[in-house]
Amino acid sequence: MDDFNKPKPRKVLKGGGLVGIIVLIIVYCIQMDILLFIISLVLGISLIISLYDDLRGIKKWNKVPIMFLPSLPLAIYGLLYSPWETKVLWIDFGWLYWVIVVPVVVMGFSNGGNIIAGYDGMEVGIYLTISILYMIIGLLSEQGIVIALTAPLIGMLIAMLIYNWYPSKLLLGNVGSFPIGAMLGIIPLIGHFEYVLPVIFLPHIIEFLLQVKYRNLKYSVFGRVDERGIIHDIYGNKSVIHWVMNLGEMTEIRITLFMIFIEVILCVIAFILFMFLSYPI
Repeated sequence: MDDFNKPKPRKVLKGGGLVGIIVLIIVYCIQMDILLFIISLVLGISLIISLYDDLRGIKKWNKVPIMFLPSLPLAIYGLLYSPWETKVLWIDFGWLYWVIVVPVVVMGFSNGGNIIAGYDGMEVGIYLTISILYMIIGLLSEQGIVIALTAPLIGMLIAMLIYNWYPSKLLLGNVGSFPIGAMLGIIPLIGHFEYVLPVIFLPHIIEFLLQVKYRNLKYSVFGRVDERGIIHDIYGNKSVIHWVMNLGEMTEIRITLFMIFIEVILCVIAFILFMFLSYPI
């Protein structure tokens, strides 16, 4: 496909997430754990839907209900075996946890994970930053299942970032971002640190609200690129990325680094929140 944000036209491969997600599924399955196998089913269904989206296209707002489907294996397994507590903070949802909370998380984060994207290294860099936070929390809380889910994800994202960093040779595509987004929503549920989600996904939440506000207007996160590689906002602050463009003479790599820096700050705040709630003074 065309590689946007470049001064000169160039092509780039799309759909690199296909290989990464297949590797994750294999790694999870060979660990011979039933919960990891169920998570693999979630990834597999999400992979099929998002691959169809990359190849044939699914209307933007139709993806919201469709992405409930990947949650079905986990929801059914949870109703039958209750693999972890059904509390969110101090509220116990009981069986509603598996019928409402889990499907909404899978749907919301699979759709919303790639809402801040489109720039070389940005999406993968943000995913990697969040995954490292999960790994640190998993190690501190000694949760083997969190580590088992997160460690392969970090490895895959590091490999992907090598090819996705500016100037990218490979794009993640929906086939990667949808399953990874679902994973980043599920892991905090399993580890009972779901309260970090609104913090680390704050830019994505703001971007979603902006998309709802301007849903009847045609615009994109891209801008006009001049011969120096500076990207100019041509739509008027209708996206979080537009705000970053208007901070100064921002090139693609600068915008990517700024968004990853913001994510690092949010992850530090989320970690402090985790420490405060898990180890109160």
